[in-house]
Amino acid sequence: MDKVLETVIEGIEYTFTKDVLVKPLEPIMVTKEYEEQIPTGETDEEGFNKYEVKKHTKEVESDFAKGIVLALPQSVESDLNVGDIVVFPRKFTKDFDLFKDSQLVKPYDIVAKVKQQ
Repeated sequence: MDKVLETVIEGIEYTFTKDVLVKPLEPIMVTKEYEEQIPTGETDEEGFNKYEVKKHTKEVESDFAKGIVLALPQSVESDLNVGDIVVFPRKFTKDFDLFKDSQLVKPYDIVAKVKQQ
């Protein structure tokens, strides 16, 4: 474990009972394709407007985020360790405003652990 991480962990004055405390990393950007309907100004035989479909690609934030595990709950047995980088859905996190730039994640919401190179 590096010195910066040790210093951060020593600054945590709480013992967690059910959630994992993580430090979120930079957002993951992904390229998504979407379709846009453009009216042609024509109508079909039933009177409905005709549309032309145009495909676009856009770089957006992923629905998932990566974070460094800062603290684990006492009651959970898992193969996670402090300092591991994990992947979790962004929408199921809760900002933990009692410790700067951290979030709480349910252990069952963690979907992956990043392999160390």
